[in-house]
Amino acid sequence: MSTRLDSKPMVAGIDKPISELALGTAFYSYGAREKWFPILDDFYQAGGTLLDSGRIYGDSEKVLGEWMASRGNRENLVVITKGGHGPDGSLPAENLEGIIASELETSLTNLRTDYVDLYMLHRDNPAVPVGVVMDLLNREIASGRARALGASNWEYDRVVEANAYAEQHGFVGFAVVSNNLSLAVPAAPFYPGLISTDEAGERWHCETGIPLVSWSSQARGFFTGRYTPELRDSADRVEDGFTKRMIEVYCTDANFERLRRAEELGAKKGGYSAVEVALAWLRHKPFSLIPIVGPHTPDELASCIRATALELTNADSRWLNLEA
Repeated sequence: MSTRLDSKPMVAGIDKPISELALGTAFYSYGAREKWFPILDDFYQAGGTLLDSGRIYGDSEKVLGEWMASRGNRENLVVITKGGHGPDGSLPAENLEGIIASELETSLTNLRTDYVDLYMLHRDNPAVPVGVVMDLLNREIASGRARALGASNWEYDRVVEANAYAEQHGFVGFAVVSNNLSLAVPAAPFYPGLISTDEAGERWHCETGIPLVSWSSQARGFFTGRYTPELRDSADRVEDGFTKRMIEVYCTDANFERLRRAEELGAKKGGYSAVEVALAWLRHKPFSLIPIVGPHTPDELASCIRATALELTNADSRWLNLEA
């Protein structure tokens, strides 16, 4: 793996260098940890420092905890975990204090550490006042169990309100937002409560300098080409639930054209895949953005890292997004 990931400090409250890609681990099962350890090793050896996990992801934290303990590299890594994902897909309004405290304690136990670098709320609930949220989160900052805070699947007006409250009260605000952004534009949220970054959100990131940590940055495999117009046209015969949802969310005429253009541009640029072009498109954004990638094999990870070497022009970026 010849290409190395760049890294630099880029999140308020975190002095460690943060790599230009984050490794997503939502699907890591403890029973298959020997499959995931080589991917974690390759990511780390390529300069990767940012690991993304979450309390609702099952075994993910346990896998990371055992890997970090076995490699002795915890202090070189920036670990994200998330909490506050209620069973209805929103931030719980009842007993939020107890939920945050107990979930973070479980996360720390699983991760075999006494702090997380970046603690995010996984979902929002407009019924919960931002003051309540920021008061509770800042207790974890004060305790040292969290070094910085993030908001995942939050509308930007709520982030603005929360950060204004934090500033007024001398608290730490949200240092990052983690919403979806990818070259393929979803026709609807893949699951209820998921939030994508729109043009107004992009302007906000430009204006504030607050980074976006984008999940589903490669559109859940849409750019592999396995989802085709023919598959969409036979959707009534598709039995697999995930495939059905992919068709509903991503298989639009506009996204198929984006896929076609990504394939064409990748060929012109020297043999890059459409998946790699789609990732490079995100990295060309004029604001601080860290894509979360979720490779299942070492080869898929190598492809993600290779994409960081692909430079796009403004004209390339606009053309890929059907703006020209």
